[in-house]
Amino acid sequence: MRLRFCSLWAVAAWLLGSAAPMPRVLHLSMYPYIPDAADAALILKQGFEEAHPGVLLRITLNENYYDATPGAGGVLEEDSDIHEIDAIFLKDFLDHHKLAPFSPGFAATVPQLYPLAQQAALQGHVLVAVPHWLCSDFLFTRADQPALASAHTLAALQVALPPARGLLLDMTEPALGELILSYFLGREASAAGALADVKRGPDPALVRTMQQILALEPAGFGRNLADDTKPGFYARQFARGAGSAFIGYSEATHDILEEGETSCRAGDYCLAQADIHVGPWPFSEAEPHQVVWVDMYGIDAHVHGVLHQDAEDFIRYAMQASTYRALLVPHVGTPPRYLLPARADSYADKAILAAAPLYARFLPILNNGIVVEAPALNAMLHKAAAAVSAALPASH
Repeated sequence: MRLRFCSLWAVAAWLLGSAAPMPRVLHLSMYPYIPDAADAALILKQGFEEAHPGVLLRITLNENYYDATPGAGGVLEEDSDIHEIDAIFLKDFLDHHKLAPFSPGFAATVPQLYPLAQQAALQGHVLVAVPHWLCSDFLFTRADQPALASAHTLAALQVALPPARGLLLDMTEPALGELILSYFLGREASAAGALADVKRGPDPALVRTMQQILALEPAGFGRNLADDTKPGFYARQFARGAGSAFIGYSEATHDILEEGETSCRAGDYCLAQADIHVGPWPFSEAEPHQVVWVDMYGIDAHVHGVLHQDAEDFIRYAMQASTYRALLVPHVGTPPRYLLPARADSYADKAILAAAPLYARFLPILNNGIVVEAPALNAMLHKAAAAVSAALPASH
């Protein structure tokens, strides 16, 4: 019996000694508002864990991301190892001392970034976060309507839009802040000038312009919260011909194409990629400048040691050309996401361009964009939006 007990103990000790160590858990709070976010999260998780078998990547998508109300669980309150930060919050992350510095030499391992993306992530000459995606608004029209395609100002758009089939965009209060900032940037042509205008508050010229834009929308669109909260609502309505023009992010192209591929009948005249024309945001009478937002990876200040190394390893993985390809070249039967990469050479990547040729139209417009950052910018824009919303009709 004693010999048997010793043998069992030896077997147990051998099993324990040979067992693989428990994987380290790395928590990524991923920016949630991208096309098919759950699939993108799975691509990132599977690819990173395959390359780093000692790490378990836990990814969460925060539905309260933009809610800055204390206790609401917005992005500034998240308990995560890696944050994917909209640049509207970057100054707040820094003011709250919520970001850890990167290790010496890490910045040298980051690939060449699109210039505006790099500008957004530098404080002085220090890289405080690593840009991943860029966002900006564009004017989408149908390629068979050349008058709309050449309308680069609001006045020209007013003339070119056919009656009763006008401009589609969300003008409810939650969306007005970005619209206001876009107007001020078009007027001032500088981030500093636009921010000064936002701080001063809405003026009569701004309110008149918002009223003019709302008047361009077809009846029933623009101020209806019940519809505007539906994912991709305006892009899908544009695909179906409810309006002749649409303003939205580049990734709205995914919703336009998906509507045509999955929900339109043959006679609905929905859009393929070749049917879409992309133009600049028509807010400037001179050379157009539009707001460019940057989503970037930052490491939480509580992360140290080997977990900090894991976080840097993930960011390097996420910035690889092959990772961008995995996210931007679609699965068979699905449209491309049309997110704007922060990695500069992605815009010349043959595999990405073959699947998503409209990048060639987005890029020249993006080159005229301006990044706007400031502490409490989200709160400032919400305050301005509330004031302008009160001056607009409750419905249209």
